[in-house]
Amino acid sequence: MSDNYGKKRATPEQVAALVRDGMWIDYGAIQSPRAFDRALAERLDELKDIKVRCIGHLNPPLVMEKDLEAKSCWWGNWHILGLTRKYIAENRGTHLPENFGETARTYRETLDVDMAVITTTPMNKHGYFNFGLQNAFTKATLDKAKIRVVEVNESMPWCYGGYDECIHLSNVDYVIENKTDKIIAIPPSQATETDRQIAAIIADMIPKDGPCLQIGIGGLPDTILRLLADHGVQDMGIHTEMATEAIAELHDAGVITGRKKTFLPEKIVWAFAIGSRKLYDWLDHNPALASYPVDFTNDPNAIAVNRNLVSINACLGVDLQGQVSSESIGLTEYSGTGGQLAFARGAYYRSTRGLPQIGYSENKSILAFHATYKDKEGRLRSKITPTLPLGEIVTVPRVDVSYLVTEYGVAYLKGLSIPERVIAITKIAHPEFRDWLLEEAAKMKWLNSQWIRRS
Repeated sequence: MSDNYGKKRATPEQVAALVRDGMWIDYGAIQSPRAFDRALAERLDELKDIKVRCIGHLNPPLVMEKDLEAKSCWWGNWHILGLTRKYIAENRGTHLPENFGETARTYRETLDVDMAVITTTPMNKHGYFNFGLQNAFTKATLDKAKIRVVEVNESMPWCYGGYDECIHLSNVDYVIENKTDKIIAIPPSQATETDRQIAAIIADMIPKDGPCLQIGIGGLPDTILRLLADHGVQDMGIHTEMATEAIAELHDAGVITGRKKTFLPEKIVWAFAIGSRKLYDWLDHNPALASYPVDFTNDPNAIAVNRNLVSINACLGVDLQGQVSSESIGLTEYSGTGGQLAFARGAYYRSTRGLPQIGYSENKSILAFHATYKDKEGRLRSKITPTLPLGEIVTVPRVDVSYLVTEYGVAYLKGLSIPERVIAITKIAHPEFRDWLLEEAAKMKWLNSQWIRRS
């Protein structure tokens, strides 16, 4: 084994020397291969039409920072975090639209991958490298790649998994040892007073005994999770995309046990993690958790077999018919679809009488958001608008929306007509904007005088 490892060990420069014009290169999820990225950036003057794909990234990739005129490199991101917004605004990169849970299949069936360079743990005694914080669709990417490279980083936690959390040395072409960088950690999201108000409303919607939660990214979902402990929730289970700080806290406090989960009991099921070094250390070799590829965690059928499943995600805006925007602000790309649509559908799914039971009446999907925001001039604006702004992306179609929650209350949309939707959604808007919303709905003939009187 050690002989094979030695034969495959390479410097970042040696691997970067293999890159040719026009290649598709994958950097993996979140924790990009920083040693390789530095070496490739040094070669950009020799190259053209290099296309780099990733999902999220927490550090400025040097291939983009050194190619300010986009002469050599193009950047594509499956789920946008802050840095890619800059590249899109400068027309040097783009969003790759996708349902997160379908990405592994997309790689295996559709995409070309000339080289994949993935950050992993060091190899263990059995010859395996662990993907650590980024199971997601990493194995599918490497399986499809013509050149398979791992960049090992000793600060990556080893995370136990259900499957596809590792790759064996025999399936790797080159090993880069990065002894310079540590994986990137970020501080926990901070909750606002509005987050706490919304969390209190949602806490009352969640079963107290043995709920199974999916929690999205950001301060609001984590605040909700923390508040549940104060509401007397016990034996909580987790089936989610993202492992978070609050999950670690509530597991250590004995609130998350998974004992009453109907699917993979006692296991915290997840696909990736972004957070603090404290979170990463908690994930390391922790048998309470099992990471899975995202085509498993986000499969609506896998979601639905969890009883008392409550999916909680944040969104950016809603219109009066219930269309939900979570990934763009007008024409400006902000994030991505992620797993929001899959969990909205999975939480609502119930199999028909002719099939084995999947889905439970207690399961629910909640989309939460602040009712207002302040614009650049400091003026109060409504996040509920008559129609979505020009070019704003619909993440969850109106027909898939169950519960909408703001600090002003709850709207349940399933089964409602258009005028009923308008009234229900208006009631959870900021009071200052309610009359305006009803007036605009009437102009669009979504309300007539009969419905206006009822509102």
